[in-house]
Amino acid sequence: MKNWPLILLTLIALATLQLSWPVPLKFFNANPDLLLIFAVSLVFYFNFKIALISGVLAGLLKDAFLPSALAINTASFAVWSYLTFRLSSQISTENDYVRLVVILIVALLNNAVIGIQSLSSGSFIPAGIFLRNLIIPSVYTMALSPLVFKLTKKISG
Repeated sequence: MKNWPLILLTLIALATLQLSWPVPLKFFNANPDLLLIFAVSLVFYFNFKIALISGVLAGLLKDAFLPSALAINTASFAVWSYLTFRLSSQISTENDYVRLVVILIVALLNNAVIGIQSLSSGSFIPAGIFLRNLIIPSVYTMALSPLVFKLTKKISG
């Protein structure tokens, strides 16, 4: 497939950007999840097979370079790609606002899963910090998703 080199290059670029997110762009010490946006946006512009494989690769990159336990991102990115594909077959995702809401829901669920996983590993997180870690990065992720959507559309075109 002719798009694979561009997808892999974009995954590497987004992982690098996510690792070295500029400090002035951090809100409450929160970074957007660029790899999650890209994994979900591939569902909107490519077929399911490409989106699922790329979602797993994005999860592997995030697990390899960012602190997480038990390969939670690899599994969750595959699940979010599958669930987004199922949802997009039930509703129309042609509207940009619907895509933004889908990204917000996926980001909230992903951050909730990661927070619950860290709680179950024995880390104590106060409720206020848990909610801050749940809401602010999710909204920040949604706010930057139109840029990644444009990038993904150019790759697919």
